[in-house]
Amino acid sequence: VNDPAKNDATAQIDDTTLSGLWDLGAFGLQVPTDLGGLGLSNTQYTRLVEIVGAHDLGVGITLGAHQSIGFKGILLFGTEEQKAKYLPRVT
Repeated sequence: VNDPAKNDATAQIDDTTLSGLWDLGAFGLQVPTDLGGLGLSNTQYTRLVEIVGAHDLGVGITLGAHQSIGFKGILLFGTEEQKAKYLPRVT
């Protein structure tokens, strides 16, 4: 179970929490389903991160950063070959 107070005190997110989020596909929220992601719309993504962030802002920021600076450039501007190569690895 995620412990926001512990995360704040240690300035990190527990590996178990991160692994669980990975298993749920939370690191590929906006990656298209054909590339291994969940394919959420901007509205769906925003609502989900808002809910997560209300419980643990650090986890919400981690998910948001991964979606925006982690792979967004490849998603928006990458070639089809780059998308096929890299996006399944980050979801």
